Amino acid sequence: MSIDLRHSSTLHSLVCQSILVLMCLICYGYGGLSGAKFVFDDTVAIVKNRNVNALPTNWTAIFSHDFWGAPLLSADSHKSFRPLTTLMFHYEYALLGLNAAHMKFLNLLLHCVNTLLMWRLVRSLYVEAIDIERWATISAALFAAHPVHTEAVSGVVGRAELMFGLIHLLCLLLTVASVDKRGASSVVLILVLTAIGMLFKESAVTIPLSCATLDYFQNGTYMLPRKLQHKVITTRLRYLCYLLGTVFLVVARLWWQNFESPEFKAVDNPIAHNEHLLTRGLSQQYLLVMNFWLMLCPQWLCFDWALGCVNLVTSIWDMRLQAVIAFYSFILVALMNFRRLAGLMLGLALMVIPFLPASGIIRVGFVIAERTLYVPSIGFCLLSVYGFLYCYNYNADKAYWRNMLQSLLMLLFAVMMIRTRQRAAEWLNEETLFSSALQVCPNNAKVHYNIARLATDTGNSTRAFQHYHKAIELYPEYESALMNLGNLYREHGQLLTAEKYIRAALSAYSAFPVAWMNLGIVQSAQKKYDEALHSYKEALKYRANYAVCYYNMGNLYLEQQRYAEALHHWQHAVAVNPRQPKAWANILTMLDNRAMYEDALRLSEQGLIQLPHEPSILFIRANVLGKLKHYVEAEALYKQVIVMDPYNMLYHTNLGVLYHRWDKVQEAIDSYRTAISLNASRATTARDNLGKLLKRMEREAAKEHK
Repeated sequence: MSIDLRHSSTLHSLVCQSILVLMCLICYGYGGLSGAKFVFDDTVAIVKNRNVNALPTNWTAIFSHDFWGAPLLSADSHKSFRPLTTLMFHYEYALLGLNAAHMKFLNLLLHCVNTLLMWRLVRSLYVEAIDIERWATISAALFAAHPVHTEAVSGVVGRAELMFGLIHLLCLLLTVASVDKRGASSVVLILVLTAIGMLFKESAVTIPLSCATLDYFQNGTYMLPRKLQHKVITTRLRYLCYLLGTVFLVVARLWWQNFESPEFKAVDNPIAHNEHLLTRGLSQQYLLVMNFWLMLCPQWLCFDWALGCVNLVTSIWDMRLQAVIAFYSFILVALMNFRRLAGLMLGLALMVIPFLPASGIIRVGFVIAERTLYVPSIGFCLLSVYGFLYCYNYNADKAYWRNMLQSLLMLLFAVMMIRTRQRAAEWLNEETLFSSALQVCPNNAKVHYNIARLATDTGNSTRAFQHYHKAIELYPEYESALMNLGNLYREHGQLLTAEKYIRAALSAYSAFPVAWMNLGIVQSAQKKYDEALHSYKEALKYRANYAVCYYNMGNLYLEQQRYAEALHHWQHAVAVNPRQPKAWANILTMLDNRAMYEDALRLSEQGLIQLPHEPSILFIRANVLGKLKHYVEAEALYKQVIVMDPYNMLYHTNLGVLYHRWDKVQEAIDSYRTAISLNASRATTARDNLGKLLKRMEREAAKEHK
């Protein structure tokens, strides 16, 4: 009989776990991954991050650069050191390439694992409870389907949060497993896992404090008189180890970044940069309530809450402070009854502790970031189910009340799963993500800025102008929006207007190297060469190894026919950043034009080592080989670039020239005709050469006829 009961219990557990995994897949799987693209922060952290998408693996860079690819000790670094997360992205790139769907699928698998660990944790915490399987499943189901997790699961950069959550849950389970043991092995293992977790996400430094809190409640220390509690806390060896280990890890982490603090702009976190202490304090307290509200009612979700989403609380008479008072009143009541409501206090603690690094204790580069709520939601789920269980058991003799509670719970899960699927669909691409944000925060300047940037990339200039102007209207000192609007006017030939907006960007933020460089480009287009050179030098003053700026300086010298200086600056650009295709193309073109063919071939080989599939380098190398009469190799390169871009008229024209020199008349005619069919107005060389070739053939045919 005992074997049958054990078998039945195991089967029931498997069914519960299968339901949880199925919920995760329904929320994020089908329809949530097909056609997925890299969005928002994914672009900087993965697509444009050379630490991720460069082979062979650059171990030095991965462990000396921040999460966004900048050197950790540079002034531009956000000091977000997550090398193991970057390494995961890198190996996914090495195996599968830059594929957003694959990376998001791995995020989904990690979320499934975390959900199962959440289920295991609740079973371990309340092992003596009646019907523990049900309550563990409800807690984990709430964690699986909570809409606030969508950013962490659907945004690839949320991998850091998922790994932090995985290690956090493992450490909590270790704490529960060792609650009645005196061995130091579990403490050492937890500290080692914490150190590893910090290499995925810095917030993992809070894990020992969470474990100590869990141990405090699991051991029944909270039931002792205060004097005995103080004695136990100060003398228990594992608490001392947690404290010393945490201090050591914090110091080691700060030492690795040379004890330097990150520099964030006011546009990233206006609240933290406000000059009034009262405003900062009140607004920060209101943000805590806002974060709690997002977990309690995740209807309004936005990819960026920086500008215009949360207005500053400037007075103690602001009505929003009532929510702050209610929030702290709830915490105060819980503290006053913590012995009777130990489960409530544990849930609160596990919600608050992992959130501490994002709570405003230290300055961060965001107002609200939904993905930072992934791990605190573990405590929130425990808190919610504890409250539901309290109400359910309190009305044990009222069947109709229990049935109503169960019905409401099922309705809640249905609504949450629908909302999560909807939100996951919004994270498929930037168009839907940014559009959804307008409905939540129509006065958020960063939302308008990102919509304008996307419209520029897709060629919708009208929409780009509209949203850049709206972003500046909402936040007149938005330097990036001012600069990008200036660039947009430059692309439309309105150079004076472009200069006005770029100078406005520099007035808002003088140490803006990209704006100085773009000002130089505008001035160069206006033939103001001396002013342009000054602007480029200003850009280099604020960013010494600025490869794109050296490239543009080379272009400036080329316009002044100072060829040696132009060549020098282009070479400097590729020395700083070898993956500069335009700089390589300009170097090779100049060498080709000056008949320095051997140098051109030698440098093109170096360029192809860095950019093996770059069409411009392959094309110029083919031109040089053709002039040196290496026809077979040149033909192969022309055909290679034509496969990459079959509608490029110039490629077909030059292939025709190669065949013309090679006396492959019919092939030359075919290539010229293809070039003319692609762009008849611009294919003048192809048309002229084809005419000459046809006349030559007519003369030769006439001679043969005579």
